Amino acid sequence: MAAHDRQFRDMAPGVRTAIANNFDGDVQLYEAFAMSCAEQFAHDIAAGQASCDAGDLAALHRLAHNLKSALTMLGHDELFAVAHTLESHAAAGDLPSARASWRALRAELSLLGSR
Repeated sequence: MAAHDRQFRDMAPGVRTAIANNFDGDVQLYEAFAMSCAEQFAHDIAAGQASCDAGDLAALHRLAHNLKSALTMLGHDELFAVAHTLESHAAAGDLPSARASWRALRAELSLLGSR
């Protein structure tokens, strides 16, 4: 079995589906997109933390909404759900819940960025 095939097989099912559906099966294209997202996640983490610290629900709402798109493209359905929860809390004006959701999302984004 080729290393490429083994690498693809070892990926999470959501990631394999994303590669097939969003990148026409092109693992290298997916990886390039994932690397650019990882770089952006570092900026998103800083902006999200500043927004959380300031209690800026509108900024948290925008950030969560934007992250949902990237996370969907990458096949990270669980993180999409966390971003969606943050977006919902921010839209509802629930700062304590938005902050809790942000902490969860920030931790997972940090892990993604370090891969």
